Amino acid sequence: DQAMTGEQVKAALVGKKVFGRSSSAGLVDFFMRVDGTADVAVGNMTDTGVWRITDNGYCTTWKKIRPGQERCFTVVKRGDKTLILNPDGSVGTEILRVVD
Repeated sequence: DQAMTGEQVKAALVGKKVFGRSSSAGLVDFFMRVDGTADVAVGNMTDTGVWRITDNGYCTTWKKIRPGQERCFTVVKRGDKTLILNPDGSVGTEILRVVD
């Protein structure tokens, strides 16, 4: 795995619509705005929240998903795939497409 830095994550994902496949919930899309707010859709459920960049990824806090609890993720390149890893290192989401 080649971990992305926080600045690389910011350049790759912030202000863009990100589409992925969750390891547990099927298709997911999210949008991290430049102002620190975010939207996510997982299956038929949608949520809003906030995000922040870390040294090697990002953290999110959602209103419905883990209500009010921040969770931090690492973003890595694994071969030709970009993966979002959960705090325990397991794959949370494979990024399929990023749209400006």
